[in-house]
Amino acid sequence: MATRGGDRSLLRRINLLATLRAARDAPRTIAAFAGLTGLSRTAAEAVVLDLVDLGWLIGDGQGGHPGAGRPARHYRLRAEAGTLLGVDVGPHNIVATVADLRGEPLGSAYRAVPSAATASAATDSASAVRSRDATILAAASQALEKAGRSLSDVWVTAVGVPGIVHRGRIEQVVQWEDGPEPDLAARLSTLLGCPVLLENDCNLAAVAEHWCGVAQDVDDMVFVHSGNRTSAGLLLGGRLYRGYAGGAGEIGALAKVGWADAPSRLEALRVEGRVGSREEVFALAGQGDEEAVAAVDAFSQGLAFGIAALALAVDPRMVVVGGGNIRAGETLLKPLRRYIDEFTYSRIPAVEVSSLGNQSVSLGAIRLALDAIDEFLEAAVSTAAGFPPPQAAAFSAIDARAEG
Repeated sequence: MATRGGDRSLLRRINLLATLRAARDAPRTIAAFAGLTGLSRTAAEAVVLDLVDLGWLIGDGQGGHPGAGRPARHYRLRAEAGTLLGVDVGPHNIVATVADLRGEPLGSAYRAVPSAATASAATDSASAVRSRDATILAAASQALEKAGRSLSDVWVTAVGVPGIVHRGRIEQVVQWEDGPEPDLAARLSTLLGCPVLLENDCNLAAVAEHWCGVAQDVDDMVFVHSGNRTSAGLLLGGRLYRGYAGGAGEIGALAKVGWADAPSRLEALRVEGRVGSREEVFALAGQGDEEAVAAVDAFSQGLAFGIAALALAVDPRMVVVGGGNIRAGETLLKPLRRYIDEFTYSRIPAVEVSSLGNQSVSLGAIRLALDAIDEFLEAAVSTAAGFPPPQAAAFSAIDARAEG
């Protein structure tokens, strides 16, 4: 499509991307775009109208036709032009979230992984893979249905997994007994019909808390997942820190840290037959039961030791705790904060509970997908002859990133 300014020079493409980014937060006037991008009003108007012609922006009163109607006073991102899918693939549960191009959630779904997908390697591992894939597809389809979208609408899917991910490949799966799946991204891409990006689930949860959770104004933080396993993700200087090979935050691999053993301290009462779940242990502790209080105290001590080790290493402003155990509230947090205080000798980081619940990983995956689109557009600005319209988003750059 020809543009109002003739051929799109590099400077023109840079201005198109800067204006598109400025449109993400809220509808804006031409004057507002000019102020945010440093362009003259005339230049800003030409760039905005180019983006309308391409299909990225739409003006008020223009309905579903980007170029139709009277001149608009405000222009907004056509967030509905694309669909993103974020999936949390845990060992026991799958959470899928669908969002538009602003990252606004449109629908979500939760599915328990059938026991066949968590079977040991001694059973049919191929059956476990098929069962897990079917659950992923079911959760994604349900979330898309709630959002009024379909798989064919999805531009890119980002997936969080409970293991070490390096350059888009799973190096080590923490809790999938049927083994690591280095080609998971390729298989899911075939299953879902779009590019698939992989990332460690705790890394994505850290990103989500910084993006839309309790750590929005915090650039240095640690996210700790406490549930069936304990693991962590790091955000330093406002950016996700993966480390050299993707294993940053996995201090639980050191037995002496105590993270691997900490959950067993809640199991003693279950072994005695007094309770049937961790939730019941926390409930009894909240009621003042001495044995339950002692069990939670021991668990908190083990959890705090690893958190303190991370805090002393990276000096975060905040520690965000997520995972199933946070449902215990202050019954867990009070002794946890006490032990972190005891184990750290420098400034004590704030300890907060995740505000995103079981959607922290899938929302972080949405943010990862948005960043991938940004990278695609930046690459297009640098190398393409023209700025791409939304419908041209085969996203070869995203495909390349998904392949590692």
